Amino acid sequence: MIKSRPVLACHLLLLASLAAPGCGGPATVAGSAPESKTGALEEVGELYRSVGAVKKKPPTSMKDLERSRDVFLLGYRAIEQGDVIVYWGVSVLSGDQTTDEILAYTAEVPTKGGPVLLKNGTVKTMTADEFKAAPKPAGPTSSKSKVG
Repeated sequence: MIKSRPVLACHLLLLASLAAPGCGGPATVAGSAPESKTGALEEVGELYRSVGAVKKKPPTSMKDLERSRDVFLLGYRAIEQGDVIVYWGVSVLSGDQTTDEILAYTAEVPTKGGPVLLKNGTVKTMTADEFKAAPKPAGPTSSKSKVG
């Protein structure tokens, strides 16, 4: 019985920390949506880069991303659900190369502006007009209706 007290104490501390106010914060925080979208775009970039490195060619469909789905779940789901639109078959650049060419963008960018992922992995915020003027790959996107 004495041996189980430390284990019980650890479990109680864990439960208390999960239920404690302030742990994790409220579900909606001012500014959390843009941060969430930026995080999803960053993960899409990592997913795209990872798959390209393994396959020795850029992904051309959701099927190419499936093997890395669990590692980059946020990015995978963002593409799958249509929250992020990605251009297929695009070779990414190293982070030190400068480019304004778009690799992916959040779904509302063409009409409202917002964060976009450039081919070098940089996330940049653009207005809808900047997005329309920005260079984009000629290939297909993960969206059924290509914007561009």
